Amino acid sequence: MNYTFIEIDKKKYPIKFGFNALRKYSSKTKTSLQDLDKLGTDMTLDDALNLIFCGIEDGYRAAKQECEISIDDLADLIDGDFDSIGRAMEILAEQMGGSNEKKPKAKK
Repeated sequence: MNYTFIEIDKKKYPIKFGFNALRKYSSKTKTSLQDLDKLGTDMTLDDALNLIFCGIEDGYRAAKQECEISIDDLADLIDGDFDSIGRAMEILAEQMGGSNEKKPKAKK
C-alpha cells in the first residue's frame, strides 16, 4: 500500500494506515485486534490523535524520510485545523478498503 498526503494547517504530511501503523496504534492504546474495526467511531481525542500520528509516522517511513513532527506538534497543528481529524478518518476509511467514491455533500 502506498502512502498519500494529508494537509494539516496548510502543510502536507505523508500518511499511511497500513498494518504497521495499526500495530503501533494498538500497542500505544492497548486496542485489541477485534476492536480495530471500530476505528474512527466513538474515539477519545487522545485515541484520534494517536491514530493520526501513527499514520503520519508510517507515512514518513513509507516515504523513506525521517518523521519531522512529534505527537505534541501534531496536536498544536490540529488546533489550527480541527477539520483535519475528519480528513484523516476519510483517508483511514479509503486505505482500509472503503470506497474511493466521493459522496455527495448535503445541501445547506
